[in-house]
Amino acid sequence: MAETPVSTRRRGPWLTRWIVVLLVVVAALAAQGCSVQMPWAQQEEEAPLALPSYQPTQGENAPTVQEVAPAAEPAEASASADESASQVSAPARLGALTYSGEIVAEQQVRVTAETAGRVLEVSVDVGDRVSMGQMLMRTDTAILEAQREQALAGLMAAQSQLDLLLSDPEAADIAAAQAALNAAGAGYQRAVEGATEEDLTMALAQVRQAEAAVNVAQAAYNQVKGNPSIGMLPQSMQLQQATIGLEAARAQYEKVAKGATSDVIAGAYAQVSNARAQLERLQRGPKAAQVQAAEAQVKQAETGLYMTQLQLDKATVKAPIDGIVSQMSITAGSMAGPGASLLTLVSPEVKLVIGVEEAAMGSLRMGQPASIQVAAWPDRTFEGTVKTIAPALDPATRTVQVTIIPTGDTDGSLAPGMSATVTLLEAAQ
Repeated sequence: MAETPVSTRRRGPWLTRWIVVLLVVVAALAAQGCSVQMPWAQQEEEAPLALPSYQPTQGENAPTVQEVAPAAEPAEASASADESASQVSAPARLGALTYSGEIVAEQQVRVTAETAGRVLEVSVDVGDRVSMGQMLMRTDTAILEAQREQALAGLMAAQSQLDLLLSDPEAADIAAAQAALNAAGAGYQRAVEGATEEDLTMALAQVRQAEAAVNVAQAAYNQVKGNPSIGMLPQSMQLQQATIGLEAARAQYEKVAKGATSDVIAGAYAQVSNARAQLERLQRGPKAAQVQAAEAQVKQAETGLYMTQLQLDKATVKAPIDGIVSQMSITAGSMAGPGASLLTLVSPEVKLVIGVEEAAMGSLRMGQPASIQVAAWPDRTFEGTVKTIAPALDPATRTVQVTIIPTGDTDGSLAPGMSATVTLLEAAQ
């Protein structure tokens, strides 16, 4: 047997390995849906080669094989994309927009107390309709009334002082002021000039009178001075009193003879100055600064009276709006403090606030009609309209707030707190 050449033996295994690798690669590409042209395959000009695409196994069925359609031309693909986009965006532009929201009152006011006091009377209850200015409750005002009387008395006193300054002086007042000035001037003159002869004579006479009294008392005392209990007898007491009177008379005489001291002269001069100023005020009238000060006191008293009256008025709580009492937080007999919640009023009118996404803003307009449905009345549809559209979007939700108000007769069927479904009708083209 002839031996196979070595080159032939080596070429056989090498070629076999390359063929196996090539087949594995082709099988892998075919499994991923890729088309591979073999160098030895004949290509047909009529139609491109269609390779099967792999589908996952469903249950026990074998994988399905679909043929891959040839790629569309660029112009046809662009037209198809535009047509699809038109079909997707058309409902958003022409269709109705539906949103969920909550019915709220057009106005809601929490009424609070402005003064402290015990609640004496509550005239409303939950569900009552009230008008603006209607009394809702009343608190005790005994302390406030006493403060008002005190403020009124202060105002009257300040007004009297102002009237006294502005009134013309009477002749009797001027005469009395003039007499006081004359008397003060005479006293000052006596103090400056010193005692007269008449004053010295009178002072000396008082000394002589005191000496005579001492002599009489001394004579009576000499008659009983031998008595062991002389200190208890009236003659001893009379002699002591007479001696004291003589000393006082002599001191007064020395004072008169010496004349007035500088302190006495200064006091007399001050009396003259005060009397002269009083007379000038009466004759000239009050100064502008005095009038302004008196007017300021009157203004201050008026303000105090106003503040007290204001607090007294606030003790009666009145309705700030027309509405319905939705909640009560206080009863008669309880204490109310400044800022304490008393009750809550809601207006009969209601509204809905919904958030419309940014993509649908082009379909919104003022006055746009809407339909409202609530779970409490599933067989009814209420009419509404767009009242306001917020000028800016909420940066957190990227939505714009739209306010819907009912336009038809709701008969009070829409109550605050109800969940509602709002459909915006006739979206803009």
